[in-house]
Amino acid sequence: MNTIKPLGHICMFLALGIVLVSCDGRYRRIEAERIYIAAVEAYAEEQFIESLELARRATKLDRNFYQASFLEGRNLFFLDKLEEAENIFSKLVSKYPAFTEARIWHIRCLILGNDYETAQKILDKELSFNQTDWRIYSLYSLLAQRTNNYEERIAMNRRAENILTDSARVYIDMAITWHTLGVTDRAQTYFEKAQNITGSNFSLHELESITSQLLQE
Repeated sequence: MNTIKPLGHICMFLALGIVLVSCDGRYRRIEAERIYIAAVEAYAEEQFIESLELARRATKLDRNFYQASFLEGRNLFFLDKLEEAENIFSKLVSKYPAFTEARIWHIRCLILGNDYETAQKILDKELSFNQTDWRIYSLYSLLAQRTNNYEERIAMNRRAENILTDSARVYIDMAITWHTLGVTDRAQTYFEKAQNITGSNFSLHELESITSQLLQE
């Protein structure tokens, strides 16, 4: 009996410790998310130093908060700290290979950091399984610009433009569909998306026709 009692106390303390650790971890995650939201807001207002500090606080609270790490990298990019930003994106790509945004920002840092050979290799690998993202061709164009390859630059911009045109047409079709169903708010959202990427891909007459279809009672 004397042996069982101390064991019971030990088990009780262990259980209490697990509960406390669990509660602390949960609090830290909630606090990290709160700080991250503030960091995103600062980033949207181009307050990159403030956003960077907040993002770092969030990652310190939650080491697995990859969104906060990604935001930290973007802030460093806009603060012209390319090497630090590239290091963060590289780690994110290694840990989360399917994180497309991190892969794209990593390549962008490599190009602007004049590491053209590495950027070319990663871009070629990216293109082998991601041929529908216009940003990949835009990165090829950026690389061509930095290496004074104007023919390549024009060709890649055209490929990016073709993808954007197709995307705009999809958004327009979605806008018209939602408008027909009477969901005007969603229709307007898709129409605005189409407008943001059409540029000169559609004539004024086409845009006026689409607008009249969306706004028609």
